[in-house]
Amino acid sequence: MEDRKFKNQLTVRPETKEEYAAIRQLIQEAFDPMPFSAGKEWQLVEAIRTSDGYIPGLALVAELDGKIIGHIMVSEVAIDGKNSMIPALILSPVSVLPQFQRKGIGQVLCRKAVEEASKTDYPVMIVIGDPNYYSRFGFQPAVPQGVYLPFGFEEEYLQLIPLRDGVLEKVSGAIQFPPWFFDARGELL
Repeated sequence: MEDRKFKNQLTVRPETKEEYAAIRQLIQEAFDPMPFSAGKEWQLVEAIRTSDGYIPGLALVAELDGKIIGHIMVSEVAIDGKNSMIPALILSPVSVLPQFQRKGIGQVLCRKAVEEASKTDYPVMIVIGDPNYYSRFGFQPAVPQGVYLPFGFEEEYLQLIPLRDGVLEKVSGAIQFPPWFFDARGELL
């Protein structure tokens, strides 16, 4: 099947509670074979769902012929600005069933997530991921903008996208991950 035609047959919509088990399975199938994965992505999604940072309209599924084949979640974090905490969004994770990977499903989910996030009052959205992939959606390096992680990490993977005009002059500081981003040992999920 041609990828373009395939993408045109997708439905992207918010997740529902009845789909949580299927989404967990999808996330596990998507990430378990990945060498960079610790297998905790599903735990992060479930922790976010039970938190104050969960935004139901920004937890999206990609559906094809009645089957969920992809999932993306955008939730709340904060940036510790000089004088106050600045609410922000984080895109994480993006999951696509292995047999549907490299067919543009993740791109469709990312574009829809950015589109929906732009309708909110949040000034920026961040992502930690491959700059070659996320730059196509408008993400740019965050560190040169004054936004950074509070722990050691390869800075080129931290990116942001402004969701409002002129916000980059007003947004700087360390990203503050809420408690639900950490496991019982204090490690990021």
